Amino acid sequence: SFQEYVNDGLTVDDYKFLIKNCNELGIDKIKFVGGEPLLYPHLNELIHFAKYECNIKDVSITTNGQNFCEKALELKESGLDRVNISIDSLKEFKYKAITRGGSLTDVLNTLNTCLRLKIGVKINCILIKDFNIDEVYDFITLAKYNPVDVRFIELTPSGKSKELFKSSYVNTTELIESLDEVESSDYVEESNAKYYNINNLNGRIGTISPISHSFCEKCNKVMITHDGFIRLCLHADEEIDLRNFLHKPIMFKEVMKEIYKEKPKAHTFI
Repeated sequence: SFQEYVNDGLTVDDYKFLIKNCNELGIDKIKFVGGEPLLYPHLNELIHFAKYECNIKDVSITTNGQNFCEKALELKESGLDRVNISIDSLKEFKYKAITRGGSLTDVLNTLNTCLRLKIGVKINCILIKDFNIDEVYDFITLAKYNPVDVRFIELTPSGKSKELFKSSYVNTTELIESLDEVESSDYVEESNAKYYNINNLNGRIGTISPISHSFCEKCNKVMITHDGFIRLCLHADEEIDLRNFLHKPIMFKEVMKEIYKEKPKAHTFI
């Protein structure tokens, strides 16, 4: 919420300090996540700062795709390279149920707007047993006709999804590699995803499988929260307070170097 950002969050100058100094430490990809980053009133300013003042190579956001279209051109001009959109169903009634009232039409309009403006798109679909397994080919068709990456993601037993995990976990690696169109040995790994070579696609089909195909050894991602803590593993709850080192660039960089050495090389979910 806006109130959360105003009362408890970092200031715009704090964010700029973090972006600039993390970039000087070698970070060349930044993703603004949430909550919903489109609600943050200074998002355009931070994207522009990251892209054009710090020369960050890849600037992206993760969004639910609601209320994006009217901001799309300004975001593009600010330097936005890519959008990650969460879509767990391509059926309106199921999408509305799982998002508690979200509009699939708005999300598909967001997808079309991104394609028109040549903003890269990655679609994240969490596979859930007895909910959307029957839609796998619908998502593949989406990548067949559009230059988008569709990634099927495994449920993880963290936060509110612990109970859902017990009854609804799907091994995405196993499921996708069982499809007739997929040769299980013909893939490339990119960041935390495996992308499979499937003929006649405009886009790509991939999996992100932290349970069945752990990528901890190769993961180099960290998250900084809106209130100034760093999380070295996106699936863990442990956080380290950075607030005492903001606007002290020499100290901040030395502390970050030491913190990063502690990044876990394995994470146990179960």
